[in-house]
Amino acid sequence: MAIYKDKKRGTWYVSVYVELKNGERKRIMRRGFKSQAEAKVAEADIILNAAIENPDNPMFVDVVDEYIKWYEKRRRASSVHRLKKECRLYIKPYFKKRFIQDIKRRDIMKFQDFLLGKLSITTSKNVHSYLSAIFNYAIQMEYVNNNVAREVGNIQANEKRKFEYWTLEEFKEFLKVVDNFKYQTLFMCLFYSGARIGELLGLTWKDIDFEDNTIDINKTASMGNVTSPKTESSNRIIKMPNHTMNLLRQLKLQTKPKAGYFVFGEFYDPLSRNAVSDYYNKLFDKTKVKRIRIHDFRHSHASYLINNGYDIQIVSKRLGHAKVSTTLDIYAHLYPNKEEEAVEQMEDDFKPADIIKLIK
Repeated sequence: MAIYKDKKRGTWYVSVYVELKNGERKRIMRRGFKSQAEAKVAEADIILNAAIENPDNPMFVDVVDEYIKWYEKRRRASSVHRLKKECRLYIKPYFKKRFIQDIKRRDIMKFQDFLLGKLSITTSKNVHSYLSAIFNYAIQMEYVNNNVAREVGNIQANEKRKFEYWTLEEFKEFLKVVDNFKYQTLFMCLFYSGARIGELLGLTWKDIDFEDNTIDINKTASMGNVTSPKTESSNRIIKMPNHTMNLLRQLKLQTKPKAGYFVFGEFYDPLSRNAVSDYYNKLFDKTKVKRIRIHDFRHSHASYLINNGYDIQIVSKRLGHAKVSTTLDIYAHLYPNKEEEAVEQMEDDFKPADIIKLIK
């Protein structure tokens, strides 16, 4: 019998060897059947129909699984997690009964419409990018000759970046309900560094320089793994204010750690993002300050700097952006009055009776 129960997923799958015309035998697998009866129908189809004629035309979902296994050996855990999530929620369910060579450009266009009906434009674009990468892998594996997702192109639409942030006053109001010293120190570091949460969770005590008041961002913690930062430009040294460094000093005195211990963690194990999120979310039962995401601490830092008149290059450097243009693209809307201020300055350049006589 070539039909088996997948106990982990609660579904059925078919594993059958077929005889090819050249005399070779090839194993073909099909997964994800809800019942044994469905699996039997699929088994008959494999044996009697097109699957024998074209054994190199696998089910699309099987190619997705192959790609995920290839991908997780080469990428960070956080990237693998995102890929698996988008494949599980959107890509595999939509194409679950299709052979990869049977997917046409029109199917990709319909899939894009499906995504836009459920997701934001940005997320829809990301899902399409994963789909295109899967087809690129399929080309390398000689399942298909062309990438229909790339031929269609990604979704041609844009949406304004939206994010929330706290003012300094709002952040101070939030701190009033933080009753754990380690978390108080973490939130201060988030607000005054602009670092990503994973970058701070990846800090060890040897990354803290109390003489120069700096923290060295050189790794990130995610999904129980510590890896290099998101991009090369994310490797950076951030100058910190005395009040936040003093909190770090106190935390170090309390824990008496070794240099390789994680600042926000237990010994050689960093604090998990889930633990941070759980603690953070509970705090909103105690405060009326508006809820923002933990990632929005990063936006709050950028907004704090911009609203205090700091040069965009400083903002970009502290955030770890490779290009100042990236920073401007995200935060340009925080300069709403700059043009008016510039025009007001121009008004003073030529006073009546100065050099030329102006007609009012």
